[in-house]
Amino acid sequence: KQMESLGIKPNVYTLTVLINCYSHLSHLHFGFSILGKMFKLGLKPTTVTFKTLIKGLCIEGKIQKAVRLYDQMVETGCKPNEITYNNIMNGLCKIGKTNVALKLLQKMKNRGIEPNVVTYSAIIDSLCKDKLITDAFNLFSEMKNKGILPDCFTYNCLIQGVCNLEQWKEATRLWNEMVAMNIIPDVVTFNILVDALCKESLVYDAEGVVDTMIRRGEQPDKFTYNTLMDGYCLRGKMDEANKVFDLMIFKGILPDVRSYSILINGYCKCRRVDEAMRRFDEMSQIGLIPNTVTYTTLIGGLYLAGRDVAAKELFKEMSASGQPVNVVTCSTMLNGLCNLGNLDEALELFQAMKENGLIPNIVCYNIIIDCMCKSGRIEDAREMFSSLPTKRLHPTVFTYSIMINGMCKEGRLNEAYGMFRKMEDNGCLPDSCSYNTIIKGLCKDKLITDAFNLFSQMKNKGILPTCFTYSSLIQGVCNLGQWKEAIILWNEMVAMNITPNVVTFNILVDALCKEGLVSDAEGVVDTMIRRGEQPNIITYNTLMDGYCLRGEMDDARRVFDLMSSKGILPDVRSYNILINGYCKCQRIDEDMILFDEMSQIGMIPDTVTYNTLIGGLYLAGRDVAAKELFNEMSASGQPLSIVTYITMLNGLCNHGNLDEALELFKAMKDNGLIPNIVCYNIIIDCMCKSGRIEDAREMFSSLPTKRLHPTVFTYSIMINGMCKEGRLNEAYGMFRKMEDNGCLPDSCSYNTIIKGFLRNKDTSKAMQLLEEMVNRGFSADASTVEMILNIFCAREYERCKDPNIVCYNIIIDCMCKSGRIEDAREMFSSLPANRLHPTVFTYTIMINGLCKEGMLNEAYGLFRKIEDNGRLPDSCSYNTIIRGFLQNKETSKAMQFLEEMVNRGFFADASIVEMILN
Repeated sequence: KQMESLGIKPNVYTLTVLINCYSHLSHLHFGFSILGKMFKLGLKPTTVTFKTLIKGLCIEGKIQKAVRLYDQMVETGCKPNEITYNNIMNGLCKIGKTNVALKLLQKMKNRGIEPNVVTYSAIIDSLCKDKLITDAFNLFSEMKNKGILPDCFTYNCLIQGVCNLEQWKEATRLWNEMVAMNIIPDVVTFNILVDALCKESLVYDAEGVVDTMIRRGEQPDKFTYNTLMDGYCLRGKMDEANKVFDLMIFKGILPDVRSYSILINGYCKCRRVDEAMRRFDEMSQIGLIPNTVTYTTLIGGLYLAGRDVAAKELFKEMSASGQPVNVVTCSTMLNGLCNLGNLDEALELFQAMKENGLIPNIVCYNIIIDCMCKSGRIEDAREMFSSLPTKRLHPTVFTYSIMINGMCKEGRLNEAYGMFRKMEDNGCLPDSCSYNTIIKGLCKDKLITDAFNLFSQMKNKGILPTCFTYSSLIQGVCNLGQWKEAIILWNEMVAMNITPNVVTFNILVDALCKEGLVSDAEGVVDTMIRRGEQPNIITYNTLMDGYCLRGEMDDARRVFDLMSSKGILPDVRSYNILINGYCKCQRIDEDMILFDEMSQIGMIPDTVTYNTLIGGLYLAGRDVAAKELFNEMSASGQPLSIVTYITMLNGLCNHGNLDEALELFKAMKDNGLIPNIVCYNIIIDCMCKSGRIEDAREMFSSLPTKRLHPTVFTYSIMINGMCKEGRLNEAYGMFRKMEDNGCLPDSCSYNTIIKGFLRNKDTSKAMQLLEEMVNRGFSADASTVEMILNIFCAREYERCKDPNIVCYNIIIDCMCKSGRIEDAREMFSSLPANRLHPTVFTYTIMINGLCKEGMLNEAYGLFRKIEDNGRLPDSCSYNTIIRGFLQNKETSKAMQFLEEMVNRGFFADASIVEMILN
């Protein structure tokens, strides 16, 4: 302005200097005003003018404008130089427009302007960030072939690129090449290596790099120390992280907010929250203001340590301090609240978040939906899930997995499977997590074929199964007793280098224990330890339970002691398992020692402990001690459950104390506990056994008014009571009413009514019911069989009106199974005299009985008589005679029969095939 007032006209050089000044002062809009003035004055901008403006635009991130200005520059006839190109290409690379930068590089070369190291390095850096490492190396080779020497920045870009792809050998090669070319690595080079090694948990190697750095005269900076601290924190090595922190201060580098945030994060992950709080307080003392990351990290740590009150207070402090609360802070709070089951409180925060202008992201929605599913509010979860598109949010694979898991847990497998199928249609490809979720749900519902179909589909799509996948399938096949399939899955898992975890081993241990194969289960535990996986409390508890189920209490106690010696403290369940085992073996004194031991170590017995011990005391005939323990339980404040009352009622009734049981029954109702059908069954049974059949009938009749339905067992109790009182017609009437009332008779009810008729010498009715029972697929129990045999051996069956061949088959079969082959033979021989003809089944029963007694010649003779007597042998009779010969090592004879059977169009059954293979 002074120049103009003096009449001195500014030239292009003067105005370009002015534009440069405005550019440095970040007032580029004034710079463009000067450019306009240039044109008004008829001055032609130079290359330097355009270069200055282009550089300013690139610094401000206005790359598109810079490109347009470049085009304008070319149109005006100004030739861009390498600095102009470098500025634009650097700007393009910073906004991820690497392809445009490469095209500009080609234009630059076409115009005869040779790119320099800065040009190439900018594009190489961008290619590395885009993980296009091959393209980056091609450009690097082109650069070297043109005689352009790379500098430290070029190598830094490449080393960072290969480290991001975990190509450690390539990083080492580049480092050696760099040193060989006398290019001195700077602090950035060293920091790249330190950061990469720390991320790979190779922190000691990273420290070695820092030592090399110092030896080469390059001093570590704050970034170096922070990175090293973070590496130790990620591995939970907090003492080492603190040493680095102290060393940094010793070297005169003051820690910043990030340094403290790293340490606080490390302590929180190790659940050393008190030390995290100490570091947090230290920040204020030295004048450092915690930022959003610091607060968010510490809030998450407090929730992780179960200190929810402190977490909420810190959140309030953060808001009051003016520190901005972001979506990550809110998602941390939501996660903490939901993990503690505080869904309503989480929903309040979720609403407040939206009211304060914070838009929840999909992570926030995932947390809430997951908590809804876990709280059994599946409909609310579904509603929120359906609303996501209206919030311009798309469900992630994790969102779908949450919903699928929630539906599976609610038993809504069809809906879960439908949602799984919709994932792909909605553009969300299922991953291993979503496959695992639905496979686990199918296995839990014993739909193992569907689970295996999905497993095959998963592998066909190139999705690698995880340890969780195999564990779910192994659990599924074990639940169905398919041990061979479990072993195949285990071997396949190991072959794929998928390491079984403690859950996988526990599944196998549990399955074997349930099958009574506890020694094999302990063998699995040994394998587990050899493979470097340490058993946990579940492993030991399962093993103990296995031994207890077999009554091998000394071994169970050995496992209990072994667990303690390994530093794993027994929990209430551990004690409950042992107490239950000792109770079943009626070793009640050892039970009481364990019970007292719990109190001595400060462990509070739970309801299960008391229930088990009360039942054990009654079983051992110590009813006074059982009552005292019940009173102690009530006084201790331990909740009395329905199971507690059932145990007490059962104990009292088994000892004939009906009146006392009725008092307790009333007290139970007075205390607000509604008796279930099991309680009524116990009381009704005791009434029947005490001869109070009318009271029993009255209570039985009152069940519908209590909204209870008699079970098969209830009917069997009443039928048994009536039979014992000789009231057979009433018993039979009730038996027939069972089915009308939607309660199908079972083996127990049939045996009860049959025994009632047999005791009362009504053999004919007993035989009719016996035939009906067999036709329904039930068998006579041992006591019924004994009564039938006694009656028939005493020839009381002659009272039976017209017994048919089915009745005789049942009796002959009972005789054979009881080893009374002579009685069976006599009855079989008497059939023609009773105008009855043996069926193929009758012959098969006799042949089976003779084979079991080793009377093979007689069995063979009888088999040959089948056809002579006008009957044709069937598959069952052939398999029976073959099995008999195989069991008695008569392989040659068995093979002859096998050939004959096959020629007649019959096949060997599974047991015969197995015997032949063996």
